Formats: sequence, C-alpha cells, structure tokens
Amino acid sequence: MTIGEALKQLRLHAGLTQNQMAAGLMSESFYSKVERDVHEIDANLLIELLTAHHFDVVSFFARVSNQDLRTEPNFDLMNQISFAQNRKDLKILDKIASEIKEGKVKSDFWLQFRLENAYAWVLHSNKMISPELKNKVKSIIVDENWNRTAYHYLSQAVIFLDIDEAYQLVDSAFRAYEKKPETDTFTLQFVAMIAVNFLNCCYHQRDAIQKKYVDRAVNFLHELPKDGAIGINSVLGTYYEAVFSGDKDMAEMVIKVLKKSGYLFLIEDTLEQK
Repeated sequence: MTIGEALKQLRLHAGLTQNQMAAGLMSESFYSKVERDVHEIDANLLIELLTAHHFDVVSFFARVSNQDLRTEPNFDLMNQISFAQNRKDLKILDKIASEIKEGKVKSDFWLQFRLENAYAWVLHSNKMISPELKNKVKSIIVDENWNRTAYHYLSQAVIFLDIDEAYQLVDSAFRAYEKKPETDTFTLQFVAMIAVNFLNCCYHQRDAIQKKYVDRAVNFLHELPKDGAIGINSVLGTYYEAVFSGDKDMAEMVIKVLKKSGYLFLIEDTLEQK
C-alpha cells in the first residue's frame, strides 16, 4: 500500500475532506497530489500531518510496509462504504449491496460487516442486520481480550446488538479499561467512542433502556483523563446526559456550541426526532 493510498483510507474512515485532512499544513491541491501519489511528502511533514489528526504513526507505517492492495481486493469498496456512511448516502450503500447480491463483487465477512454496519448507523437500527451476522459479531466480541483493537471493534459494532446485550459488553469493556487504564491517544479515543456510540444507541432505543445504561456511559466519560483528543466525546457525553435528564437548557447550549464549531452533524440524528 502506498503512502497516498493509506492516507486516503484514513481520511475516508475519519470522514474528512481533503482540505480538512491537509489541516493547514499544506494546500489542498498539494495534499490531493500526495494522496494520488503524484507528489511525495517529506517524512517530517507526514508525521506532523498524522499527529495533527491523532492518527497512530506507528500503525500507519506498518500498514504502508505490510499491506498490498492485491491482497485486499475490496479496498476501494471499503472506502466507498465509509464515505457513504459518513455522508448518510443510502443510494451508494444500496448500489454496493446490489453489486454483491448480483455477484459482481466477491463478498467476505469483513465486507459484509462494513456494509451492514454502515446501514445500521445511517438508519440507527439493527433490524436490517442478518441474524447470522449479528451472532457472528457478538461471538467475536465475546471472545476478544479487551485491548485497543477490541475497544475499536466494539465502538463500531455496538449497534449490531440489542440494547441489553450491548450494555453487558459495554460494561465489560469499561471494567477492563478501569482495571488497566491506558492513556495513549487511540485507546482513549476508542473507549470514549464506545460510550458515545452506546449513548446514541440508547437514544434510539430509549423506550427499552434502563437508567443505569445511560449513567454508566456518562460517568465513564466523566472519569476519563482530560485529553484534547477526546474533548469532543466529553462534549457529546454532556449533551446526552442533558437529553436523558431533561435538562433542555444544557442540551440547547451544547447544540449551539456544536453548530458554531461545525460538529452539529454528530448529533443531527437526535435533532430530527425532536
């Protein structure tokens, strides 16, 4: 995998435009050419770029060194799915699903997982997820030893589960972290994402939740180390805490801050139902 291909993959998974990815460190035009392998990028500038977005530098270079696109036939398709999920574009997801059904694309577990996961987050429902895939995902999470990779997987897969099952695994992950807290940027981001994504699931299944579900996630966020890398997750936790406690003034205050800073899209799915 080239540096440009790896950067593109990271950018799409993070839901960033090329201009946002450039982070003011270079022009959008220059970054675009780096991504297309037209221009080379200085090593120091590359590290500065990765650091600006809190991307794991070591993992990035391992990806560039060890992966080969020929072993990842669905590389571009995975990126298309991430792109569609971030923009809530059901048309693209439907097109990919149709191509898989018609045999135009050779599917595997991870491609199916990414596709159904994208549908679930866009629709805020796990009803379209096949029982077979739901059970497979659950078995993978249950068998995982809690580490950074497992935390990241749960943060994305929590929507596959019914809310009671989700709570059991989320609580297990929280307890594992509390027993052995890690303060590296990515672990912090992933455990914070578990809490925020679980709170979002609680919102969309609020008729079925218990108060302790929300309290556990909110309190966990409050107890995490204060780190700029998870600041937005803390803000989102404050928002959900206000929503579930009926504190309309606080909820509106957070909405205004998110809107002003350009992050309102993170809670738009909760505003549409108000």
